[in-house]
Amino acid sequence: MQTAIENSTQSFVIRHKGRAIAMIHWLGDYGMHWFMKEFVVHKDYQGKMIGTFLYRYSENFIKSTMKLGWKACIDLRSAQGKEPFYQKIGFQLLTEQESGSGMEKMIERTVE
Repeated sequence: MQTAIENSTQSFVIRHKGRAIAMIHWLGDYGMHWFMKEFVVHKDYQGKMIGTFLYRYSENFIKSTMKLGWKACIDLRSAQGKEPFYQKIGFQLLTEQESGSGMEKMIERTVE
């Protein structure tokens, strides 16, 4: 978690009694594009509006960095089954026909 925080463009963490219970990490260019790198709410705190609050707080931060009249795109990759949450906070599900296939490549360092 610490490495993710240190290497994000912007991170926000909610703590309860000193323990991190929710976090959101962003990569962004402070211009036209932001990518929600990680968004996690501890299972014991899900369904209590904490994730919604954290997302709205983050979105307001992003808006505060924009010039009047600017638009920015926020992208994310949803965990399977979490799409309804993101749709509830305003995200649109993109189909392969609309935006092409999502792609990824995992790499590993195997030599010292």
